[in-house]
Amino acid sequence: MIRKKKSEEKEKYSQLDLWGTHHPQKWDKFEKAREYARSLELADEHEWQVLVRKRGAIKPGIPFNPDQVYRHLGWNNWNDWLGIIKKNEGNNIISGDTELPGIRTLWDMQEKTHWLPFDKARQAARELGFEYEEEWKVYVEGKFPGRRPLPDAIPPNPESIYRFDGWKGWKDWLLAPEKRIVYTNFFKARDFARSLKIKEERKWREFLVNNTALLDEFEMILPGRPHLEYKDKGWESWEDWLGLQINYHDFKTTRKFVHSLKLKDKNDWRRFCSGQMTGKPVRSENIYAYPEIAFKSEGWNGWDDWMGTDLTRNKKAFAGIPEGTVECRCKGRIEDCPNCDGKGYYYL
Repeated sequence: MIRKKKSEEKEKYSQLDLWGTHHPQKWDKFEKAREYARSLELADEHEWQVLVRKRGAIKPGIPFNPDQVYRHLGWNNWNDWLGIIKKNEGNNIISGDTELPGIRTLWDMQEKTHWLPFDKARQAARELGFEYEEEWKVYVEGKFPGRRPLPDAIPPNPESIYRFDGWKGWKDWLLAPEKRIVYTNFFKARDFARSLKIKEERKWREFLVNNTALLDEFEMILPGRPHLEYKDKGWESWEDWLGLQINYHDFKTTRKFVHSLKLKDKNDWRRFCSGQMTGKPVRSENIYAYPEIAFKSEGWNGWDDWMGTDLTRNKKAFAGIPEGTVECRCKGRIEDCPNCDGKGYYYL
């Protein structure tokens, strides 16, 4: 296989919207983007940040956070990006390509800045009600209808501005500790989501709104935007989350397999589904972890029926066959017998 050139791969970027749809976003090459930025004749980074807040103020293909996008693709500093030329103390001209003393570093944190102090900026950010970095980025780009613009004193790229001055990550920036939600483990949540048999991602939030009692019953705390919450915890796609490409076994086939496991009760089933039953096979992907939900209207008749723990009791209670019937050769030992369907007798 011929490998793609690194330069070609670096030019490709993608942007994730709030619902997990990938929109291919091909940024301009660094040199071309920098040429455009310099043509704006801005005085400093602050003027750039003010400009990008205005929707449509910069042309497509130019990122609002070039210091992040082009970090390893040519980025030097803001003076270089904007083509700012300054003079040093000896009146010698310093081009924008030269690192200037005015650039904020770990060693000059006391430098005057127009941004709010970190604590105040974070408090204002938390009042916006966002939970994820992606929501913040969309808001900064002016794509939340009806929302007031980001105040000039709050940077759109706080992870850079406050990186040495209090920054602890996006959860800390957007949510006060008492408002943070601990969601159900990804794999357990995905098993539950697949058992719901939801066929479209747009139906997910609708389910969450209309089924709070069911979620409480199963002690599930599920996010409205699982593609953001579980982004680095196992998330692959909406198709994977909902199990849309899995060919699940039907009720009778699955129940017959479960009977062969000789599990005792519901707790054993949960342990089997999570791989905690020694000496038992691993549950395959095409077996629902929550059959009481998946098969609710397709044959579900309680845990004794699902486990097969009622078969022995039924056989012990059986004495003879009803009048007008014929005893089946299987004597009720074959659950899916084509003649008696496991009852031990059939009508002529």
